[in-house]
Amino acid sequence: MRKWQQRGLWAIASLALVLALGAYAVQSLTDSAQLQDIARDKVKQLWDRELTTGELRFKLFPYPQLHASKVTVSNPSWAQEKHLLAAADIKASLAWLPLLSGRVAIKSLRFEGLQVNLEVAQDGRLSWDLSPKQKMNLSQTGLTLLRVKNSVITYRSRAGTTSTWQVENLAVEGDTGLRNIAFDARIKRGSHALQLDGKLDQVSTFGTPGAVTKGSIHARSGQAVATISGQIPLDITMPNYDLAATLEAASLQEAYAFLGIERRSPTPLKASVTLRSLDKKMTFENLKLQLGKLNLSGAGQLDRSGAKPVFHARLQADRIDMTQTFLDAGQPPLPPKKAGVLFRDKALAWPLLLALDGTQGTAEASIATLKLRSGIEVTDVASKMSFNDDRMTVSAFSGKLLGGTVSGDALLEARKKAVHLKLNIADAALEQWLRQTGKNISVTGGPMKINANISTAGNSMNDLAAALNGPVEIQIGAAKILSPEAGRAESWMTGLFSAKDSDSIHLSCFSARLPFQSGLAQGEAIAGVRSDASQLLARGEVNLRDQTMAIRGRVRARSGINLGASTFAGELNISGKLLKPEVSMDGSGAVGTLARIGAAILTSGASIVATSIWDGANPESDPCQVVFASKGKTAAAKPKRTSAD
Repeated sequence: MRKWQQRGLWAIASLALVLALGAYAVQSLTDSAQLQDIARDKVKQLWDRELTTGELRFKLFPYPQLHASKVTVSNPSWAQEKHLLAAADIKASLAWLPLLSGRVAIKSLRFEGLQVNLEVAQDGRLSWDLSPKQKMNLSQTGLTLLRVKNSVITYRSRAGTTSTWQVENLAVEGDTGLRNIAFDARIKRGSHALQLDGKLDQVSTFGTPGAVTKGSIHARSGQAVATISGQIPLDITMPNYDLAATLEAASLQEAYAFLGIERRSPTPLKASVTLRSLDKKMTFENLKLQLGKLNLSGAGQLDRSGAKPVFHARLQADRIDMTQTFLDAGQPPLPPKKAGVLFRDKALAWPLLLALDGTQGTAEASIATLKLRSGIEVTDVASKMSFNDDRMTVSAFSGKLLGGTVSGDALLEARKKAVHLKLNIADAALEQWLRQTGKNISVTGGPMKINANISTAGNSMNDLAAALNGPVEIQIGAAKILSPEAGRAESWMTGLFSAKDSDSIHLSCFSARLPFQSGLAQGEAIAGVRSDASQLLARGEVNLRDQTMAIRGRVRARSGINLGASTFAGELNISGKLLKPEVSMDGSGAVGTLARIGAAILTSGASIVATSIWDGANPESDPCQVVFASKGKTAAAKPKRTSAD
C-alpha cells in the first residue's frame, strides 16, 4: 500500500473517530431533560432566578439548532407579575466545534412572542436588575445575531401605573465577542411608532460597573429625530458617559403620543447638549433650546457621590411669553376664570418643588424679556435661587417693568404650600400698566410704587389670596385721566361754579395701605385719592377670602365754591366683588368715573400683589398722607378731621 493511501486511511479513521465522539457528545448534550437541568442550574447560579421550559427539541442538520417553547424566567418575589420574561418560542443555532468538545456555544437567538414585564418597587428596586452572581466573560461569546418579533414590553412604575409597548421587530448583529454591534428596532405604543437604530463598538462589558462603549443611537418618532453619540454607558446605574445629544422636531406630537403624554405640540423644537459623567459627577454644557420665539441656553452640574445629590445650574433665555411659551410646549390653554373671581382654580406646581426633596443646590436664571399672563412685560430679569429638600429660597430677584424697577426675595415651602414674599416696585407708570393690561382707561403719567411683605399658604392662587398676611402699600403720583365723563362727574360732585376743565381729571395722588390678616384688610383710613379739584379719604375693608370689598368715604372739594352733589349727598360707597364693584352715593345714587377709577386702582392693586406686579409713586398731601400716617393705629381709630376736609 502506498504511503498516500495509508495517510488517507488514517485521516478517514481519525475523522470517523472524531465524528463518533462528537455524536456521543451531541447526544449527551442535547438530551431534553439534561438540557433543561443545565439551563435551569445556570440561570439560578448566575441570576438567582427560576427558569422553566416546555418542550426542547434538537436538530443536528443542516446546522445544530435548539428549539424551545414556553420558556419563562421568574421575577423577584415582590413583583406583581410572576415572570420577568416569557417566550412562546425560542430558536438557538449552535456552533459545531464547541459541540464536538462537549460545550454549547450559541451563535444566534430568535424570539417569537416574547413578553417582558418590568417593574419598580416602592423602595426603588428594579425587577430587571440581573447583576450576575459570578463574573461573566462575555468577550468569548459566539453570539452574532439576535432577532425578536411580535413581542410585548410592559412597565409598571413605582406608583403602580402601567405602560405597554409592542416590539414589531428587533435585529442585532455583530462580530464574535459582542463587537461591532449594529441594531435596528421598531416599537409601537398603540398606533404610534418609534424607530431605533445605532452602532456600538463593544458591549461585552455590559453590566460591568462604570463600563462604556463608543457608539451612536438614533431615534425617530413622527417628525422628531434624536441622536446620541460618544461614550455610551453599559452600566445600568450610568456612572460614566460622555455624550453629545441633539433633538430636532417639526412636531413632537407623535413622540408625546408614543410616550403616553397627553400634550399638543404645534411648534418646532431644536435642542442640543453635551453630557458628561465620571464617578457619579455629571455636568451638562452647551445647552441650547429653540422653541418658537424662545431661545434658552445654559450649563450645570449634578454630584451624586454624597449622601444627598447636589446640583448647580445657570440658565439664560431671550424671551418668554408665559401664555405662548406654554402653548408652544404643548400645554393646553388655561380654562377661563369663573365669573367674579380673581384667579383660575388651578393647582400650583407644588409637586415639581416637592420632587426635589432629598436634594440641594443652586440656580441662577436670567431672562431678557418676560411677558406675564397679565400682558405686563418685565425686562432684564435676574434671580438667584437655592434649594434644600422641599424649600426654595429666592435670595434676590430683579427686573425692569412699566418704566420702573422690581426687586425682592421669596421663600417657598412645598410641603406647607407656603409662600413668603417681599416685593418692591418703584418708578413704574400707571399709564403703562393700563396700556399693557388692556384696560380701557386713557391715562398719562402716574408714577407708581408698591411695597409688600406678605406670607400665605394654599394650593392655588385663590387659596393664597384668601390666606394673605402682611402689609401691602400702594402709592400713585400725578396722572391725567382723559375722560370727559369723569371730568363732568367730578365737577358736578365738587363744584358747579369751578373753572376746572371738565374733559379730564388731574390726579394728584392715590394711596392705599392694606394690612392683610388671613386675607382681610380693614381700617379707618385704608385708602386716599386726591385730584386738583377733589379728594377722598376712605375707610372699610378689602376681603380676599370671598374677594369682595366695602369702602366708603365723602368726596370733598379742594378749592372753589363747595357747591356740588357731594354737598347734598352722603358718602361714596364702593362695594361688591373686587373685579366689578358697585359704586353709589348716599342720597343721590350718582357717581363719577373718578370713583370708579379709584376702585379699579385699589382692587387691581390687591390682586396684582398676588401675582407680583403693580404700583407706586410719591404722595403729595392728605388724604394720601393720612393713609400712611395711620400706620400702627388700630382699625377703630378715626383720623381727626381738619378744615381741609
